Amino acid sequence: MFNQSKILVWYQVASQKVLLGEALKGKHQDVISLWLQAPEDMPSPDSLGYRLSLFDDGGRQIGDKPVSMLTADEFLSGIRA
Repeated sequence: MFNQSKILVWYQVASQKVLLGEALKGKHQDVISLWLQAPEDMPSPDSLGYRLSLFDDGGRQIGDKPVSMLTADEFLSGIRA
């Protein structure tokens, strides 16, 4: 169903989105499960602005959540992705 699902890792700076990287669904990974398991960061004034967005194979955004810098780094370094 979600053959080309992906997770975008991005950073919010004022009203701008800065794309940091993406994780595509591969043979040995399920990005939907990875996105669901990623711990959500509680938004606060001290929040650093890191976010994960989940997209389906049609390119539609189907989920978005704030995450910590550590979680974003794990996705970008390939530990989770």
